[in-house]
Amino acid sequence: MSERGGNRRIDRVLDPVFLEGISDIALDELRRRRDECLAEREYLSLLRRLVQGRAEILKAEVERRSGDGEQTPLVDRLASILSSEQQGPSRGEAVRVGIPDEEMLLARRRVERLVADAGLSDPASLDDDRLAEAVDLLVREEQEVSENRGAVLRVLDHLQDELKRRYKDDISQVLS
Repeated sequence: MSERGGNRRIDRVLDPVFLEGISDIALDELRRRRDECLAEREYLSLLRRLVQGRAEILKAEVERRSGDGEQTPLVDRLASILSSEQQGPSRGEAVRVGIPDEEMLLARRRVERLVADAGLSDPASLDDDRLAEAVDLLVREEQEVSENRGAVLRVLDHLQDELKRRYKDDISQVLS
């Protein structure tokens, strides 16, 4: 397999070479690629949740300032703000748990860089314009992460379809 796409897992997964000839590759390689896709999906899901959480916190501050939201201090409202996050539609798959610690750290660092770049560590200290810019930054980041996740899911679907085809053709492969 070519490494043209880059060294990051997402680059490998989204490189068109990743799906080339999937009907001819060994079952173990097909499962390895599926597992790599699943790992990237889990990472992107975590990252998206972290970015969404930050965005929700900042949106709540915007609402408070406009008089439309609760006037209670932000720190006192965190639990209710974060619990109101909407979840996306389910794909009907079993929920996987246990994202590796290094991936958790990568996602947190990425969000922390966004926060540091935008000066978001203390939303109350931002003026209205800077707060609005910060919300826009996080919304754009969430959209990008969601688009990447969608692309990974499409690759995963191709791999899963090939596995299902093989299992249907020869049920003994399920246990091999």
